[in-house]
Amino acid sequence: MKALVTGANGLIGANLLRELLRKGLAPTGLVRPTADLSSIGALPIELMTGDVLAPESLAPAMAGQDVVFHTAVAFSYWGHEPAEMARTAIEGSLNILTAAAQAGVKRVVMTSSSVTLGASYRPEIRDEASSAQDDPDESAYVLAKIAQEREALAAARRLGVEIVFACPTMSVGPFGASLGPSNGILTSYLADPLRMTWAGGCNIVSVRDVAAGHILLARHGAAGERYVLGSENLDWRDIHAMVADLAGVGAPRTTASAVACYSLAAAEELRARLTGKAPLATRAQARMVGRYYWYDHGRVGALGYRPRPAREALAEALAWLSPSPHISRETRTGMRLAAEVHAARRATALDEARLGLGSAA
Repeated sequence: MKALVTGANGLIGANLLRELLRKGLAPTGLVRPTADLSSIGALPIELMTGDVLAPESLAPAMAGQDVVFHTAVAFSYWGHEPAEMARTAIEGSLNILTAAAQAGVKRVVMTSSSVTLGASYRPEIRDEASSAQDDPDESAYVLAKIAQEREALAAARRLGVEIVFACPTMSVGPFGASLGPSNGILTSYLADPLRMTWAGGCNIVSVRDVAAGHILLARHGAAGERYVLGSENLDWRDIHAMVADLAGVGAPRTTASAVACYSLAAAEELRARLTGKAPLATRAQARMVGRYYWYDHGRVGALGYRPRPAREALAEALAWLSPSPHISRETRTGMRLAAEVHAARRATALDEARLGLGSAA
């Protein structure tokens, strides 16, 4: 299988390239000319430059490919204008599908998101039969992903391209070129002196399992279908308690209300505008407080998907985050990492060495 990965330097893209290499394949990565290559620069892959919003740049990368993994839509609640995010999600995806059809590519696995399945204010578990509505109060990211799925499915049918949608839940782990909201949930808790948690819940999954799930869908997923790539459904208090235990910091002490979360997020956004540094939380994220983003991955489980537990995923993420610039020196000095985190760091380093990357972990 010859595979092209768009958005190759992102969290999912970088891990997907590694998973393809582990399976003995020789993937091609597609990145923008200005991309930060720190997460993939040492990988033994073919790297090509292009932009999903520049259709003429896509044809060289598509030539000879059997499958395209389209991951190139930013997962972000800050720093991207809504119109820009929507254009990348919709127009960029249509350009990918058109280029794939012209090159004779058999299949496109498109990275969507579990948020397109919606969320509940009660602890309910959703599956691929669920759907989020185009609620104008939703964040620009959520609206962009909903529109991306709808428009891409119609275009794929029109163009005669097989499309499968991968819908990851909150994916944590190593190798992202930037922090991103998923790993950012961990760092914001570690940096919070009040040790606050909040109502609601989330499904936590290892980004490595998400990468493996993409390849499974390329081989066995049904065209036109969505597949949740997730692991465990947990309350936020349980997630934060697990992070605290693994990082050796204080457990959650206070459960913040939705109003308090919104006020704190507004203050964070103001600080970000004044300092130029990304906020620890945004108002878009605060509006999600109290909801349960819980999902069932049984559909892809029937194809052989077996994700690791959330605690193991969090340990992997902390192993990567703890020495990184995403955690301040002050925060780091107050951490006492659990043995599981040290073991995850050694395992990642060994895996990178097997890929010929030395101690790139």
